[in-house]
Amino acid sequence: MKKIPVGPLRAFDVAARTLNLSAAAEEMSVTHAAVSRQVKQLEQRLGVQLFERLPRGLKLTAHGALLAEGTRQAFDRLASAIEDVSTPAVRRKLTISTFASLSARWLMPRVQSFAERFPDIDLQVVTSTRLVDFSREDVDIAIRFGSGNYPGLHVVPLFQPREIIVCAPSVLKNRKLETPADLKHFPLLHDDSYQGWERWLTAAGIKGVNVRRGVICGDRNSMLQAALAGQGVAITSAVFAADELDAGRLVRVFTNEVSAEFAIYAVCLPRRLDDELIAGTIAWLQCEATDSADAHRPAP
Repeated sequence: MKKIPVGPLRAFDVAARTLNLSAAAEEMSVTHAAVSRQVKQLEQRLGVQLFERLPRGLKLTAHGALLAEGTRQAFDRLASAIEDVSTPAVRRKLTISTFASLSARWLMPRVQSFAERFPDIDLQVVTSTRLVDFSREDVDIAIRFGSGNYPGLHVVPLFQPREIIVCAPSVLKNRKLETPADLKHFPLLHDDSYQGWERWLTAAGIKGVNVRRGVICGDRNSMLQAALAGQGVAITSAVFAADELDAGRLVRVFTNEVSAEFAIYAVCLPRRLDDELIAGTIAWLQCEATDSADAHRPAP
């Protein structure tokens, strides 16, 4: 079997399709002479004439027609293979549903960690205040704040938030906040109710501080934004405020803390645990939760 370079075969294939050396040269971005030379080289290597040269173009000989059929199939298959190799494989998507504050303050800062653990997976995070209906919605895993009683679902505890008191350094610039009793002299920030402050002050044994004042911000994320802007003193989860505390944008005022009334759970349909990605993601969430739950604990 004669070994023939690809170049002459390609020149012949284009010339056979266009039946015109000038058109073939334009398609290949080479000169008319270059195409003519490569076709002649091929004819010499094969020992047969492939084209009849006509005044206005080319005509395939019987040998040329037979070879043209083969080269067309070969180059088509090659083009298809190149496309398959160069086209990225369809990536799988994993959808996690959670509430907005946890997404912004805990989950999104860990997206890079997820990407390193699952490099071939695209993560989609959707936020909602309602419980996901797994039978109707395209959600793989949900992260919930609640009692952990979710019938029909596989439930994995992640962490029990610890409520701490924080504020921007600017809030303390002109006034001292040395004891919890001093809170009565400062504006208080709330998420969607007064309950957080009530529970914290009760646990600290503090009376005489009217918690039913200040701004109700709607959710933890908005409340922390208000705290960062120096609008008052906030009660929040240590996990949610971790980045701001690390950066010094917020300061922890007291060592007193109280466990939140509810906890954070990851839930999914039990049958989905057979999926390695689902099981692996839940395990990843547990690892991240364990690491973050120990952040900013007061020294013993």
